[in-house]
Amino acid sequence: MNTLYYTFNPWWEGKDFESGIDRTKYRDSLPALLKRRQIEVIIGSRRTGKTTLLKQFIKDLIKHGVSPRFILYLALDHPALSNIPISEHLKNMRKLFMHEREKKIFLFLDEVQESPRWEIELKSIYDIENIKIFCTGSTSSLIRRQRGRLTGRQIVATLYPLSFDEFILFKGPMPSLSEDYRYEKLVEEYLPIGGYPENVLNPSVEYMSNLLEDILARDLIRLYPIKKGFILKDLLRLIASSVGSRTSFNKLGRLLGLSVDTVKEYVNYLESAFLVNQMEKWTTSYSEKVYAQKKIYLWDTGIKTLLTGDTDEGNKAENVVYMELKRRNIPCGYFAESEREVDFVIGNIDSPLPIEVKYISSFDWTDRRFSGIKLFLHRFPNTEKVLLISKDVETEIKVNRTKIEIIPLWRFLLSSESYLKS
Repeated sequence: MNTLYYTFNPWWEGKDFESGIDRTKYRDSLPALLKRRQIEVIIGSRRTGKTTLLKQFIKDLIKHGVSPRFILYLALDHPALSNIPISEHLKNMRKLFMHEREKKIFLFLDEVQESPRWEIELKSIYDIENIKIFCTGSTSSLIRRQRGRLTGRQIVATLYPLSFDEFILFKGPMPSLSEDYRYEKLVEEYLPIGGYPENVLNPSVEYMSNLLEDILARDLIRLYPIKKGFILKDLLRLIASSVGSRTSFNKLGRLLGLSVDTVKEYVNYLESAFLVNQMEKWTTSYSEKVYAQKKIYLWDTGIKTLLTGDTDEGNKAENVVYMELKRRNIPCGYFAESEREVDFVIGNIDSPLPIEVKYISSFDWTDRRFSGIKLFLHRFPNTEKVLLISKDVETEIKVNRTKIEIIPLWRFLLSSESYLKS
């Protein structure tokens, strides 16, 4: 076992180790995380870089003076490690280096849900040890399965696929803002490739296919009572083909030969594995939020490309805008009356900010494609600003008292925070 420990912890022998390309937005949070005692739980899809982020945290700890032999990393999806209680691994490390119990240990647990009774183990370790714990997991159900055992002892953060600016850094140096044509080209690459780090570095249909099969098999079929696993992929393909549209669970059930309740349950499974996310209607009516049709988006447009091909740039553009709102933890919903819609609305009734994604290269306010926005402004005449996200149009008009701001997708993705101020 000691041989395996040394294999996973090369820093114990002063060896350098690979820590990938920086995820600066997450890596810079480490000092704040170290100031609190709670367990840091990092969740997200498989292969979004959770292991890499842990290695970056470890490298920073060593750089700032923490002795390498007080840092233990365990890949708990390794068969030789997963069947041993976490407390036993910690005891083995202390015995190996003869650490005194009052000395602080930094414990990094990758794919923690693979360890038996991990919730009880972490609670016990947290309560009695001088320790800082970092965990990762590939399904949000691991949080629900705790049944409250770690309430108050954990803080959960989500690691998303690469944002557009991270995508650019993975592809090479950031272009100058004077070279806007390069950003237009990069966003055209980003839409079909998506943000899974390895696929960004080496785009491959085979890689994405294997990734999807791995997620379905390990994070869904293995964990949930799914009798026909192939139906999950069929369901995901139907969702991918209708990104941005209101979803009829009845229609999905008819196409798949499933009951409505089963379809809803399966969509929740896909959501728990960070493959899809449901968005409610923007309304003040709680019952309407619950019972109105949902819109379903993918966590990554690379999955959509895998399932539906390289087309649908407009739907992919809408999808990446939704995920940008998710990354920034901004609540949103869609506005709809009959057949007229607005893609996203943030803010409240008194101060709404409608956002419409039209991946176009020309703008004409009289175009019927803007009928949803016009209806929204009629219903909410006090709206101060509308954000229209285009392919490469950048202009501004005034409609009564409302400013209509039209910006290219790449500019929004690079500076979304400044544009989302209502």
